[in-house]
Amino acid sequence: MFARAPHTETTTAAPERKRVRTKLTRRGLRVKVYQREREFRTAGGLAVRDITDEVEEAVAESGIRDGVACIYSPHTTCCVRVNEFEQGFLEDFATMLRRLVPNDCYYAHDDWDRRTENFCPEDMEVGNGHAHCMAMLLGTAGESVPVCDGRLSLGTWQRVLFIELDRQRDRRWIVQVVGT
Repeated sequence: MFARAPHTETTTAAPERKRVRTKLTRRGLRVKVYQREREFRTAGGLAVRDITDEVEEAVAESGIRDGVACIYSPHTTCCVRVNEFEQGFLEDFATMLRRLVPNDCYYAHDDWDRRTENFCPEDMEVGNGHAHCMAMLLGTAGESVPVCDGRLSLGTWQRVLFIELDRQRDRRWIVQVVGT
């Protein structure tokens, strides 16, 4: 089942990077681009971390009142999703994913007699073909959320979730806020 990842996860030496750019449009509006990157270590094993507050901080820090926040994970075995952060739902979702993509089946991705590219020494110890398949089922690696009046336009129960589909690993996510 999905584990609710605690907010006490280990942060690596360079926990965040920030970048701000502005550009004047033809209509005279100044479009601003703000980017923040966060690094952390996941708990592994279908762990879900609620990153909504950190994304909201980045939106507030950006100074952008109206635009869009793109929250993205540059990894192939985890993703960012918007959904409810409720234990019953997380258990149901983990059960469904494990039923659709069991981790104890054969995956060609984990067959080192057959695989000839994209080698990672730690993957050779513990296969993660199931995590790649889960990620493909979940779709893109990120979400775009409108920003109105300087805040994320999320529904009542919606939260921004970072979902780890693989084992415990060092990860990062990026939020880029674009607007005026």
